[in-house]
Amino acid sequence: MTKLYQITSALFMLVLFMGCTKKEVATDTKLSYSFSASNLNASLSSNASASGAVVAAGTNGSINWTTASVNVAKIEFSATKSGSGAINLETKNLYLVNALKPDSLSGTVNIASGVYENNQFNLTLASSLTNPPLLLTGTYIEASGTKIPVRFEMNQAQVVKLEAKRVEVTAGTYVAKVTVQLNALVTGLTASDFGQTTRTGANNMIIVSSTINKALYEKLVARFTSTLSVDFSKQ
Repeated sequence: MTKLYQITSALFMLVLFMGCTKKEVATDTKLSYSFSASNLNASLSSNASASGAVVAAGTNGSINWTTASVNVAKIEFSATKSGSGAINLETKNLYLVNALKPDSLSGTVNIASGVYENNQFNLTLASSLTNPPLLLTGTYIEASGTKIPVRFEMNQAQVVKLEAKRVEVTAGTYVAKVTVQLNALVTGLTASDFGQTTRTGANNMIIVSSTINKALYEKLVARFTSTLSVDFSKQ
């Protein structure tokens, strides 16, 4: 009798444990990541305070970006969820995201309904075999109207930390939308930052990397984090 009681108790505890475990890992919601670039055309003035304003494409005294790709090696999502405490989810290998393709989705993780606070997204940008962490191409238009091609290769790995506001998640699909506001790259710069650069090739292209036009490269990299923001919302 005692043995039967022990077996029954053990089975009861096992069922109870399995039920608790199932409840803990149950997910009813998907979280995807979206990347997009905005404010592609920005002023470049002799006055630093006038640079970085959004202007029409083709404006004299401006930088106009026409392609933007991002190599995302990893995204770490951490938050505090009501009733569960801290959570940490990781998505890897979202390489070569076309940031000019509106709201292109990359990577999906499963999450559970509830209130999420202290939402933080850590983005690791890294090189692949063929692409740098960030690649922008476009045209620098001098005040005179002369057009000069530009290629910005941020060829050093970067880790960017972004925060999103509190959100109450219900069953469905959510998107963490990462936006790159490219006008912020040149805020506080001047036309001479681009004008006084080494040119390459027959078309006098301005290549900006860690080895060419390094002074401008460091200024752009220093501003890169300020171009990024994230919004966590239901699709």
